[in-house]
Amino acid sequence: MNTTNEQLLQIAGEAADIAGQILLARWRDRLALQIDHKAEADFVTEVDRKSEQAIVAHILQHFPQHKIFAEEGGKSGFAAAEIEWIIDPLDGTSNYIHGVPCFAVSIAARQAGEIVAGVVFDPLRQEKFTAMRGAGAFRNGRKLQVSSSTRLQDCLIATGFPFRDKRLVPPYLRMFNAFFEQARDLRRMGAASLDLAYVAAGVFDGFWEYILNPWDFAAGVLLIEEAGGKVSGFTSHENFWETGNVVASNGRVHELMQRIVAENGGRY
Repeated sequence: MNTTNEQLLQIAGEAADIAGQILLARWRDRLALQIDHKAEADFVTEVDRKSEQAIVAHILQHFPQHKIFAEEGGKSGFAAAEIEWIIDPLDGTSNYIHGVPCFAVSIAARQAGEIVAGVVFDPLRQEKFTAMRGAGAFRNGRKLQVSSSTRLQDCLIATGFPFRDKRLVPPYLRMFNAFFEQARDLRRMGAASLDLAYVAAGVFDGFWEYILNPWDFAAGVLLIEEAGGKVSGFTSHENFWETGNVVASNGRVHELMQRIVAENGGRY
């Protein structure tokens, strides 16, 4: 039996709700969390793992023959499956650990190399961003539209810092300085999935970041595209699914953003 995008989005939303409940329950007791270091500036907690386990269990309960690609557990399920789930059970782990109220659950379904359904859920604010290929993007049921800004001086641009690879700091700081001089203002939220959701919602006009992982941006990419925006690599020829280097925008300032990135070292 063929699985519809509507079914995928329904289960993604349910799984996000379950994960959100887990995150909120431990948020009030986060000082007692067990924290492990995966790599430099990269942490994982028991909540990440419990959230992921709950998401995967819910998905496989409904779609036992699907494939899973999750941040903590890696790839599992049927390698030849037509549909793959890309999961970040807690985007913004550092924020969560330190008590910064900015984190999310991100779940996307990919079929034939294309994201067809995606959810980004902010459990603290109870904001659920959803999108289905060809059917638009929504926040709590209200249709999203990217901003109409055409000049960088009118734009609020979001970004993320390249803590995990210090070699990227010099070119990144050149980019940051260029955007600082030309944009209205800059923001660093610490949760890329929410950054992208806010671009889709017209809150941010653009976003850029080095070396993201697919689970960081999979759902957000669909949100932005369905809201009328654009997502690419640092150059038009770069495959951001392979490099993780992402530029996202309302589409109207995309070339301007790519030019700044390229001129200041984006081809690293």
